[in-house]
Amino acid sequence: SLFLTIVVAYALGALRIANKGALVQQANSVESLCHVTVLCLDKTGTLTANEIKLDQVYPLEDTADPAHAAHKAGHLNLALGTFAHSVSSTNRTSEALAESFPGRQAPFTEEVPFSSSWKWSAQSYDSSALHGTYILGAPEILRPNLLLQGELDTTVDEWTNNGQRVLLFARHSEVTPLHDAAGQPRLPAELQPMALLGFSD
Repeated sequence: SLFLTIVVAYALGALRIANKGALVQQANSVESLCHVTVLCLDKTGTLTANEIKLDQVYPLEDTADPAHAAHKAGHLNLALGTFAHSVSSTNRTSEALAESFPGRQAPFTEEVPFSSSWKWSAQSYDSSALHGTYILGAPEILRPNLLLQGELDTTVDEWTNNGQRVLLFARHSEVTPLHDAAGQPRLPAELQPMALLGFSD
């Protein structure tokens, strides 16, 4: 009867887990789960192909004037293309941006390469074609430094719930320091949001 009880308990546990959307491959894993305190997941190459692509771009600098809107769109495309082609250390995200936005490498006055520690990257340009500081990063990190908060959360939540990685592209109209006195990366204040970018894998 003990053996039968164990089998039934495993079966019921597997059924409850299946109702949550997970697959139990071994019955005794149901019991093993009770000893788990930390769960580490590695999705790249297992659940996905590590082939990131840009799916959606949502401009945040809307204007009622069609001519002004076209100018803003052109500036956004130029900034994203230059940003993606100028990074000193490429990653899958910058490669996906470079594939979607044509551009060429441009000299920058200062750069903060992307790091998972601060979740943003930045470049400053001081030229007639592109002037100012441009930042690409996680919306929740950049949000406190935005001039206009806008209604970002609805779009961010919608895209995130659809399985996309969402990044915010913002700028400061002037060339601002990207490091503090100790040489640590410093996120500029008074940033103007330019666009939300949705990536899929």
